[in-house]
Amino acid sequence: MKRGRGVQLEIVPLKSGRILIASYSLTKHDSRDWAVYLPESGAGFLYANRSELIELVGTEAARKLNFLIINKPGLYPWGIDKDEFERSFLRQRRIEDAIAALKAIVPEEDKIHLIGYSEGAYLAPQVARLDSRVKSITMIGGGTRGWLKEELNNAKKREKPIFVRKIKEICANPTLDRRWNGFTYATWYSYRGDSTLRALKQIRTPTLAIVGARDRVIDAKSAIADFTRMSEQKPLKLHVLSDCGHQFTKHWKPVRRLVSRFFAEQQLLN
Repeated sequence: MKRGRGVQLEIVPLKSGRILIASYSLTKHDSRDWAVYLPESGAGFLYANRSELIELVGTEAARKLNFLIINKPGLYPWGIDKDEFERSFLRQRRIEDAIAALKAIVPEEDKIHLIGYSEGAYLAPQVARLDSRVKSITMIGGGTRGWLKEELNNAKKREKPIFVRKIKEICANPTLDRRWNGFTYATWYSYRGDSTLRALKQIRTPTLAIVGARDRVIDAKSAIADFTRMSEQKPLKLHVLSDCGHQFTKHWKPVRRLVSRFFAEQQLLN
């Protein structure tokens, strides 16, 4: 690989005739460490510019890291293929696609530092369980429980009977041609289990979990309780940001400080 700060794009072939286009940039220094970003569900195409990496991990850590963003199938520099995106928006496919991109781009002897935001945070522990090169996990705005369960837990009292009926409908007919709250029934069904929590219990990878106290997209109460319990037995650090919602508006600066400190404390970078 040619060293330099330029962004490079690579087509990664996937199962079922799909592709994703991964973006990456290499540090000027000879580094075996990679920051790998798993984006949120609503992300557009991202280019892995060095400035984006600095925003995530800080200037000092960014100097030591190659940077890979695993863009989703259907998201391309020239536009969006909605059909490709939707049929790839299933939990197991997301994980398989991420593993395929890691194998295609990150050399076997290198180290991976996963950083996931929102949907990417839910998936990061499962990806780490399947790739032994993952040496750290950073979860930003990610929960631990199944998405349908979280929706029900976050629902207001008067909404709960409606949500229960909708969840039963999704589980009985998990198709791509029907939608609820922005996602297809198939997507909701694929994220119904507590897979993030189970994966975290199965690994001992150093993990940083950052949760907004006002996050109403995830089940923040359950996530904070789960992270707190696991931090007593595993190398997991939890930080709860007050007055912070799911978008982390005005809170990316403290997130950057926390990630930078996490890398330094764990001595994760050579």
